[in-house]
Amino acid sequence: MLENKIDNSKLGITKKDELQVLDTSQENITWRSGAVGEKIWMGSLTVAPSAESNVQHHAQSNTVHYVLNGQASFFYGKGYKKVIELNEGDFIYIPSYQPYMYQNNKDATPLQIITTMAPSYQLEYLNKDESIINSGNDNSQEEISIVKSSDLMDSTSQTKNMPRKTAVQAPNLWVGRVTGETAMDSGTHHHGEAETAGFIISGTTELLYGEEYEDYEKYNQGDFLRVPAYLPHIERNPSKTEPIEFLTARNPKNVVVNID
Repeated sequence: MLENKIDNSKLGITKKDELQVLDTSQENITWRSGAVGEKIWMGSLTVAPSAESNVQHHAQSNTVHYVLNGQASFFYGKGYKKVIELNEGDFIYIPSYQPYMYQNNKDATPLQIITTMAPSYQLEYLNKDESIINSGNDNSQEEISIVKSSDLMDSTSQTKNMPRKTAVQAPNLWVGRVTGETAMDSGTHHHGEAETAGFIISGTTELLYGEEYEDYEKYNQGDFLRVPAYLPHIERNPSKTEPIEFLTARNPKNVVVNID
């Protein structure tokens, strides 16, 4: 039965001022943890003005970066001479074991990125002339790629009133952007075997759950959320004047099972 597959303890919220610092080993770069699940992780990456990262990769985790604020350059390939430029609202997909580096292109404002990894947070540093060996993974056919904010796709599973747009569908990782109309809800649904992590870009979202949907969590701009697999719930925009927008990620894909 469905209820036997649900663990409500894994439904949660991490407020924007409660994020756990994970890594500050690179000067002027900070990783923070937001939503942590069994097979998905979402958090934030803050890069000081003009700062540049070391070469890094994410081991077995596929990774998607979303530029929340600022402008960035990502470098990869032989000699790290391939360059991708990202602006606010753009996504970049980093396959597992792919080394890369990045920099903040602004000299006065921090670069803020929301990062998703599946199945977990993994971060390993390399020297520029160092190769990854014995990865146990062949990504020779898979390249780093960018999805511009204007190129998101509508072709994915949907609920009412809260359209989802796909940015990335990679092995065991779907990432997209969701908008919600004022004073509307999504209707009752769950996400099957998919575990969900999310980040509120703007507005306030309420997530209702429980036997009669009497329980709820409230998420504000900058908060992270996690939703366990198979949990029936309703997303609601309580505002009559402001729409909502949030980033959503799922492992393995965007499963939507509408109940009503």
